[in-house]
Amino acid sequence: MKKYTCIECGRGAEELYRDFGGGNLKISHCDHCEQVVDKYVEFDPVPMSNYLVSLPQDQCEQVVDKYVEFDPVLVLLDALLHKPQAYRHILLNSDIQFHWRLSVICLLCDAYIKWAQLKSADTTDSQQHQLGFYALEWDFYLMFLLATVELAVFLGCCMLLLWVSREVLFPDVSFSSVVRALLLSSFGKLLVIPAVIWGETNSTVYLGLTRMFVFTCNSLAMRVTLGTRQDVSCGLVAVCLLVQYLTSLSLHNLLYSPT
Repeated sequence: MKKYTCIECGRGAEELYRDFGGGNLKISHCDHCEQVVDKYVEFDPVPMSNYLVSLPQDQCEQVVDKYVEFDPVLVLLDALLHKPQAYRHILLNSDIQFHWRLSVICLLCDAYIKWAQLKSADTTDSQQHQLGFYALEWDFYLMFLLATVELAVFLGCCMLLLWVSREVLFPDVSFSSVVRALLLSSFGKLLVIPAVIWGETNSTVYLGLTRMFVFTCNSLAMRVTLGTRQDVSCGLVAVCLLVQYLTSLSLHNLLYSPT
């Protein structure tokens, strides 16, 4: 099994670049599409003259220094623009392992939005809720637990669908890679932070656009990780989100239904 993936065509590649020693590097080209395997590769800073290595005559005959020192901020911008190449670089060619820490931050953002909406809908005596710090209220921890259950349901539903269809559609699926892709592609939930700053925690339009952005990011991440079509990945993520929503609605009614 090949270690890396071409960010242009999505096929396997043996290496991202070749080191000839002395700081002389040459970016590898895909054997299938003859494009640079990963133009987002970052090398250690060396004189730019060392990157001026001509390509073989049967390829493009151009120097290969254009994307060698691609800034991580630009990679993130390409990911925000939903470029599959940037997603392949992040999910398939990079060894990013902070997805669990990112998921905790996203859970805190989800919990805060749920908690803020619950407070705005509460019309009972508010004097009791003004005692102490808001972050110490039990409702916030309950919302955090609810957000954790929703995430577990979402990931569990996705794993179940992939396990059922793995013989037909996804024979080489890696469940750990799928979980990592879904968690990393949920970075759009961090848009809650500007909502808090701007006081838009109860804005239906803003929150709806945020959820739509996260949905499209999850769908593209699934498409890249599974190597499938966009409609298949969108349908898979949509089913999982529907199950997550129904679970959240049931738990919310169970916890806050009038007695």
